[in-house]
Amino acid sequence: MKEKKNIFLGLLIAASLLLTIGCDLTGTDDGGNGGGDPTPTAVTFESAVQTGGTSGTANSTGLTLTFSVDPTTLAASDITVTGATKGALSGSGLTRTLAISDITVGNGETVSVAIASPSGFTISGSPQTAVVYRALSIGMAYQGGIIAYILQSGDPGYVSGETQGLIASTEDLSTGIQWYNGSDTTTGATGTALGTGQANTTAIVNNQGAGSYAAQLCNDYTNADTGTGVYSDWYLPSKDELNKLYLNKTVVGGFADEGYWSSSENSSNIAWLQYFYYGYQLNANKSSSGRVRAVRAF
Repeated sequence: MKEKKNIFLGLLIAASLLLTIGCDLTGTDDGGNGGGDPTPTAVTFESAVQTGGTSGTANSTGLTLTFSVDPTTLAASDITVTGATKGALSGSGLTRTLAISDITVGNGETVSVAIASPSGFTISGSPQTAVVYRALSIGMAYQGGIIAYILQSGDPGYVSGETQGLIASTEDLSTGIQWYNGSDTTTGATGTALGTGQANTTAIVNNQGAGSYAAQLCNDYTNADTGTGVYSDWYLPSKDELNKLYLNKTVVGGFADEGYWSSSENSSNIAWLQYFYYGYQLNANKSSSGRVRAVRAF
């Protein structure tokens, strides 16, 4: 009888041990991962830096992305770029290169790069920003306005290897105003070539004084550009400078098919006006009403 009792107790102990082992095998202690999945690896997105771009002369073609740990499963689909179109992702280790194109922000401005956590990783430090560069072109927003003309070989002031030209204000400063301040005098604003508009404007303002007229509007105009400052060196374009605005009016935008004043004077009561419908230039009385678009040199 005693022997049977001992056998029964042994069977109970064995069953209890099997039950305990079974509980361990089912994974009740999973480390808090809900089923035993491995803990995601923490990665810091440290920086984004443009590649391929040179300010004013070449577009940025890519972004170098740097990480604290190799995010092995990172794909282009995990990345969002604001301000440019993303392309292919390449590279390994702590850096990746993301191709970009069709940059929509201005030269020297920033794009934003946001990264969603890829499989097996958690990303912190997102988003990052990167300064990107663009080749200057007519119609591009730049330094407070829109590029209206880029100097070509043979133009006054052209320097080989440099990008210079005219920036137009983003809109007309007036839809109709007289050229002078009421004084029929020669102002000395006789320059007609590229590069003479600023001197013309200064001569007109010095001669005509304070008031509301074409050159004074331009002389008083200021406009800011995000990230690059405030620009106050605007002037009324000369006859030839105004013609460059006309030739590129569609790309620059915002012009009316009406007459625009130049700063080029012909006599004490006559100055040059250009109609933006057909493009012809003519002498007009300084008391006539004309539109005004300011420019600045860069």
